[in-house]
Amino acid sequence: LPPALARLAAAHPALTPMISEIDPADVSAALRAGELDLALVHEYDFVPPVTDAALETEPLFAEPMYLTDRPAIAAAAGDPWIAGTPGTLCHTMTIRACQAAGFEPDVRHHLDDFDTVLAFAAAGQGVALVPRLAARTPPPGVRLTPLPLHRRTLAAFRRGYAEHPAIQAAIAAFHETLAELSL
Repeated sequence: LPPALARLAAAHPALTPMISEIDPADVSAALRAGELDLALVHEYDFVPPVTDAALETEPLFAEPMYLTDRPAIAAAAGDPWIAGTPGTLCHTMTIRACQAAGFEPDVRHHLDDFDTVLAFAAAGQGVALVPRLAARTPPPGVRLTPLPLHRRTLAAFRRGYAEHPAIQAAIAAFHETLAELSL
């Protein structure tokens, strides 16, 4: 996100990008109300996408998910787990991936920051699923196994605004930055 914002600001100095982290459950309402013009949203395998007829999306990229310190999800059936806050897509993804592997995970820690998740995994406090962006520089001692699961990132905006110059400029900045990062 920071390199894309720098690119956007350099190319369009009249725009004033502002970032707000909000609960994913509140994104649709904030976009519909005009509190946000554009949001980055995620979709995960095993979690049906949230649809809202008032919104449109533009796919940005997909990334594989990784499992910490085990060769497969089923191998972590008896381990403590680290998952996102209940009600989040990350949490739902973890629960459903474990269920698909035949077990209910023993979630001991609910954390939403992937750096913290990886630090807990490095300290032996549990196993976790993390997306590739979070897995680029794992802490020492954390082994990551790529899984056939994915997280997709999309740009979301109000229906009918796809041609708005600011929306187009922001999406172009994301695509250009992602191309440089090979994502």
